Amino acid sequence: MSEQVSKLIIGLTGNIATGKSAVMRLVNDFGADVIDADAIVHELLNNNTDLQQAIENAFGADVRREDGRIDRAALGGIVFGKEGAMNQLERLIHPSVRANVHAKIKKSKRDIIFIEAIKLLEGPLADICQQIWVTRCSKQKQLERLRVCRGMSTPDAAVRIKAQSSQADKVAMADVVIDTNSFFDNTLSQVELAWDRLPSVDTLDPVTLPDPSEIAPIKPKMVTKAASSAPIGSVKVELKRPDPIPPMERPEGMEVRRARPADIPSVLLLIQKATDGKLKMTRTDLLMALSERSYFIGRIGTEVTTVIGWSVDMQVGLIDEIFVYPPEAVHSTMTAVIEDIEKSADAHICETLNVFLTEDTPDDIRDLFIERGYLDVPMEQLPHAWQIALTESQPEDTEFLLKVLREDRLNRS
Repeated sequence: MSEQVSKLIIGLTGNIATGKSAVMRLVNDFGADVIDADAIVHELLNNNTDLQQAIENAFGADVRREDGRIDRAALGGIVFGKEGAMNQLERLIHPSVRANVHAKIKKSKRDIIFIEAIKLLEGPLADICQQIWVTRCSKQKQLERLRVCRGMSTPDAAVRIKAQSSQADKVAMADVVIDTNSFFDNTLSQVELAWDRLPSVDTLDPVTLPDPSEIAPIKPKMVTKAASSAPIGSVKVELKRPDPIPPMERPEGMEVRRARPADIPSVLLLIQKATDGKLKMTRTDLLMALSERSYFIGRIGTEVTTVIGWSVDMQVGLIDEIFVYPPEAVHSTMTAVIEDIEKSADAHICETLNVFLTEDTPDDIRDLFIERGYLDVPMEQLPHAWQIALTESQPEDTEFLLKVLREDRLNRS
């Protein structure tokens, strides 16, 4: 049966890298409940075995990992490069996403709910929204954000932007437009103004949510490979702050500090060595990166041997760039850099510090984080605010390890 709910439901959309997640974090701080459709998609790709099988049947066995999860990077390489593939994928995913969104709306205890979805206006979710908010910015700003914040190459970023529907069409259908070209304070002012103008819930007609049975479930036509017998997230990980670790004894001549523009030549040289020349980064790229996040360098004498990039989002610390050369520097300058980043995260009142690792991350780097109390935690076991920050920031084809720095939110959840 359909169900009526007395809530103000607002849809938030906009093309890639136009600032949707920043707006979602702000309205969440103002008191709204937030539903991230992209996070729901990630959850389904990791846990819904019927959907996983249907995607494998449609796009081939190479898009599925050995544990059953969908390899998003492999799937993206197909759907962004083949005409009609994205529409085919959306037909498989969107019914389950809508069902999840409706369930979260019913469960919510708050009067105002924001639904963030990049394809909001192209599907039935828009029908339950009483307002539509759209974020926009220039294509150049989108390119900069994708390159700097998500580590995409310029050609890959351009393909992602081109694959999206018209930004002008979205703006034309908006009740509220948030322009994110300028500084964050300007975005904040726009969101505050729009928030203050929201209608009171008691002046609105109830919203009718469709009968769940009307949303067709995914039923794969054939089974070609068994999924992992243990569902992702089935093992509960104990979240707690680990015992403190004594600081390492730093040799004479070791220096750890924030990177400065004067360090750019040394940092570029280290990146070239650490990636064997595979990562091409210009002085301009690095200058832009230094303006977007904090980089710590570790060196002995004049040689920089470790560079680590990190940022803070919603009291969540995020380490997403690690460059170390030579490899033995993991147990010297890298360890010292991690110590200083953890101190900085604590000074920023971060509740967690997280590191994103790729499949080819060396074992000694991974082991260092585990030894320092970083945990392999399923996303669904984390508090909602941490999930939002991680989902928005996590680069393609990575896993994360998490270290709890403060347990306050765990005690409240």
